[in-house]
Amino acid sequence: MALISTGSYLKADQLPLEGEARTILSCSQQPIKDSAGKEELRWILCLDGGLKPLILNATNIKTAVACLGGAETDDWVGQDIVVYQDPNISYGGVVTGGVRLRGVPAKAKARRNTKAEDARLDADDIPF
Repeated sequence: MALISTGSYLKADQLPLEGEARTILSCSQQPIKDSAGKEELRWILCLDGGLKPLILNATNIKTAVACLGGAETDDWVGQDIVVYQDPNISYGGVVTGGVRLRGVPAKAKARRNTKAEDARLDADDIPF
C-alpha cells in the first residue's frame, strides 16, 4: 500500500488486494473535472477509516446497487462494503488496475454486528 498519496480521490494503490470492509458515510453527486477540464456530475462514495472519497464508475455503481439492496443512495449510509484493488482493470486498452467494490461476506457481517452489540453492553447487562 502506498504511504504517500497525492490527489483528492481514492486510488487503487492505496488499498490492499484482499480488500477492506468499510462503512459508507455518504454518497452524493458532485461536479468533477474530466481530463479535458470539462465538469460533469459524478457519484462520490465516502467511506470510514480515513480513506479518500471514491469516484464511482459504472461498474462500481452496479456492484453497489446489487450489494446494498437498491439504487437509493441515502439507504447506503451505515452499510458496509468491501473496497479493494483489482490489478486486472484496463482503461483505454491498457491494464492500469483500479478500485472495485464487493459485498461483505455474511460471516463477516455477523462478526461485525456482534462486536458492535458487545460494545453497547451496559453494566446492568453483565451477568456477574
